[in-house]
Amino acid sequence: MTPDIRLTPAIIQTDIVRDAPRPPELRSALYAERFDWKTLFYDVYRCGRHVVLQGPPFLNLLGELRQSDFFNEALGGWLPAAHHYGRKKRGEIWLRSDATRIAFDSPLGRFDLGVQPSHHDRFAGKRMLLTLSKDNEVRWIVDWARFHRRLHGADALLFYDNGSSLYEPGELQARLSEALPAMDVLVLSWPYPYGPQAGPNWAVDGVEPDWDSDFCQVGVLQHARFRFLQKARSVMHNDVDELVIAHRGRSVFTAAEASRTGMVKFDGRWISVHAENGVDPAHSRHADFRHDEGAQVENSPPKWCLRPSAFSRSVSWGVHNIFGAKGNDAISDEFLFRHFRGITTNWNYQRWNDDAIDTAPLIRDERLVAACAAAGLEPGRKDRRAA
Repeated sequence: MTPDIRLTPAIIQTDIVRDAPRPPELRSALYAERFDWKTLFYDVYRCGRHVVLQGPPFLNLLGELRQSDFFNEALGGWLPAAHHYGRKKRGEIWLRSDATRIAFDSPLGRFDLGVQPSHHDRFAGKRMLLTLSKDNEVRWIVDWARFHRRLHGADALLFYDNGSSLYEPGELQARLSEALPAMDVLVLSWPYPYGPQAGPNWAVDGVEPDWDSDFCQVGVLQHARFRFLQKARSVMHNDVDELVIAHRGRSVFTAAEASRTGMVKFDGRWISVHAENGVDPAHSRHADFRHDEGAQVENSPPKWCLRPSAFSRSVSWGVHNIFGAKGNDAISDEFLFRHFRGITTNWNYQRWNDDAIDTAPLIRDERLVAACAAAGLEPGRKDRRAA
């Protein structure tokens, strides 16, 4: 973690754990290992007149907090000093207070938590890239940021590192700042469990569970929003394996800034690991991959760009949705992001499987080729098998 930015985490100190929302019969063998049982608060920080105590959804833990004198008083009465937000994977208590420390004794443990300052001025007026990442190659991160800098005008990057083993946050901060001198870069350590996934790879006896237990990424979005980005000009959230391409030449940030709803949402298309000239997976880069997987493959779920000032606190920033926002249901055809199967650590499932590719349905994506060239992205080292 960079020395000037700190978090105040709170981990449950007793045998009490967070209730798991997924039914026992739909929990795979990895569920217990991946679920965040013990994080009470990711961070405690100031946002305007409030102290925000933010964590994963509290679920049963809210009742345990209310057994403390502090939270019983703050959350009770006719005009409570605190308000709880617990929907859409949020776990936040907003407390009207000028306190610099929050101390309480509860069945979850005894806590004395320093209130961290907000950093809204750090990114005031900036066009932000926001992402969560673990062990992605530095060349991928740099190419991703340069692409959105050169083609969309992004001028700052807020990067949450989810416990990487390839580098320390401070090292990554230095490397990205050197490689991206035109951007204001901040790398934060976010060492919390990512959470169990859903979808076909998490099916039990053929039944797929809901996306009910992956709290970490929403926690990042809400944390970034309220501790850092209140004064940002616009913010785009996407992943390092996604490049947003404009179909009419206008920047995605410009579109969000001009939008009457304060936001723009856009679909994605999957880009195959097939590379025309071959590529060594150990040296792959975005520009190696040029082929859409074709009509038989569904779109990747949408991503968004928005103006933080356009939304009230009750609206929730999600990975694919801005819940409660008027523009959330509208999908723009002005932008389409490309989602690269070959830019992967295979952390969730084996995405790189080029030995079994059916190239017949693949479609060469000329817009992608042109955009990578315009952004100056270079291919990686060729696979020796193709030499």
